[in-house]
Amino acid sequence: METLEGMRLLLKVVECGSLSAAGRASGQSPASVSRKIAQLEDEIGAKLFNRTSRSLSLTHIGEVYYEHVARIVGEIDNLNIAISEQQSVPRGTLNVRTQASIATRFLADALPSFLERYPDIVLQLSLGEFAPDLDNNRIDVDVRVGMPDNPDLMIRKLSPGVERILYASPEYLAKHRKLSGPQDLLNHNCLSLQIASAEEQSCWFYRTPAGIKELRVSGNLIVNDAAILHEAVISGIGIGLLPAWMAADDLATGRAVRILPNVEMTQTVFDFGLYAVFRKSDLILPKVRVFVDFLVETLRRKDAEISRIAMKARRQSAETDRRAPDALRWIHPKGIGSR
Repeated sequence: METLEGMRLLLKVVECGSLSAAGRASGQSPASVSRKIAQLEDEIGAKLFNRTSRSLSLTHIGEVYYEHVARIVGEIDNLNIAISEQQSVPRGTLNVRTQASIATRFLADALPSFLERYPDIVLQLSLGEFAPDLDNNRIDVDVRVGMPDNPDLMIRKLSPGVERILYASPEYLAKHRKLSGPQDLLNHNCLSLQIASAEEQSCWFYRTPAGIKELRVSGNLIVNDAAILHEAVISGIGIGLLPAWMAADDLATGRAVRILPNVEMTQTVFDFGLYAVFRKSDLILPKVRVFVDFLVETLRRKDAEISRIAMKARRQSAETDRRAPDALRWIHPKGIGSR
């Protein structure tokens, strides 16, 4: 326990910048802090700080020791919290991230019942198009399209999802040349989601018998919000590539027309499933467990809606003389069911 206390005091000294400031923050005298740091140095057999009358800085060994101590103490604190919360009802702040289109279409109407069921949880929902690092952004659960290739993450599949589609407004298609294949997109105004600010051109990918090909498309709108991009497409500005649920209603009413339905295309990954992603741990916090279970339950109820969206995308095509692909190939024949 004395070693752990010394480690915590080391972190406090580095955080505060001086022994006296660390003493005030921890309710101890500077002399007491100095003595305990000296005891820690004696215990590990190395000098951790360079001390002068005017400055205090970590030695090289101190920097290495500090990095490891910060991680160890953090893990101990997280373990204590996890064990404590395992013995209680789900509670605390739950940080969730997903795309705005997913939240609007599949989660918004169900969230009130979740909060009513678990009144001790404070749900902090952030919206963004692209999945961030969970640790660096303090995210408990990320609801995303496509399975991440990361062995350090826990993953639960929520739905097979619906494919991304190319579409445009009838007005745009009437004013521009007809598309017969993916390469024709290079001569069109392709509106894209922003992936990296440094990219001058957006890269779209499509499948061929010879493998996956890429297109460096261009257009006069690159935006990090799918809803804005969709509205721009419907307004007749250009061609969009978005999940079918974004365009399903407009396809049904004729405000949008599907393009190249036999071409499987994406701007990110070809896995169109919906997944709940959270950090790997032997002790999954109750607030995380119940929210993931809620997501599974919610998406199971949305199975019929997802199937209808796929059917709407299938029925609409800019190429009426060619058979559209089976948009239901992404829907499991037995429904979402249990995972």
